[in-house]
Amino acid sequence: MKINKAIQDEGYKTTDFQICSVLLYFSHRLSEIDKSNSSRCTFEIERKSNTEEVIEKFYDGRLLVEPKRFAAIQKDLKGRLFNQNAN
Repeated sequence: MKINKAIQDEGYKTTDFQICSVLLYFSHRLSEIDKSNSSRCTFEIERKSNTEEVIEKFYDGRLLVEPKRFAAIQKDLKGRLFNQNAN
């Protein structure tokens, strides 16, 4: 399984909106949204001890989330994407 990521300064970087949403759901902190690439943005999330485990469970289909809370997290993230000034 190949995960779209890069490790830098203890952060986890991904362009995957769903992975970012899942990590936020599981109490990770979003450090930055890099919009320098006009075709996609990169999310930098604070790495925690369970980051890899959460991602692995996501890809294996073993995560359970409360739907309303997860939808609220995605709505907030979309708001941050579209309302944040470009860097």
